[in-house]
Amino acid sequence: MSSSEFSVVAVLYPKKDKTDEVVGLLQEVAQYVKANEPGTLKYEITRSLRPNKDGTEDIVMLERYKDQQSLKTHGSSETFTSFQKKLGKLDLMRAPMTLKMVAEKGGFSSRL
Repeated sequence: MSSSEFSVVAVLYPKKDKTDEVVGLLQEVAQYVKANEPGTLKYEITRSLRPNKDGTEDIVMLERYKDQQSLKTHGSSETFTSFQKKLGKLDLMRAPMTLKMVAEKGGFSSRL
C-alpha cells in the first residue's frame, strides 16, 4: 500500500422505497469506475442490514483511491456527475450525501 493511498466513506440517504433505485444507479457508476478508473482501487456499494426507524435505508460506499488525483478524476467524470444530477432530477434523496476521507492507522482488512 502506497503512503498516498486513502479511503473515502460516503453515506447516501435515499428516500423511503428509493434505495433499490439508487443502488441500481450506483451499480452503473461502479461498472464505469472498474473499466475506466485504474486509480480507484475499491468502489464497494453496501446498504443497511436493517431499515431506520422511519423505514428508510442508508447506502454506505467504501472507496479507496491511489492518490488525490484519482479521487479528482472520479469526482469529475461524466458518469459520476451524471449520477449526481439524476439523484436530484429524480428526487431520490432525503438528505445530502456525507463524505469522510480516512487513512488507515491500524488493524487489518483481509486475511488473504
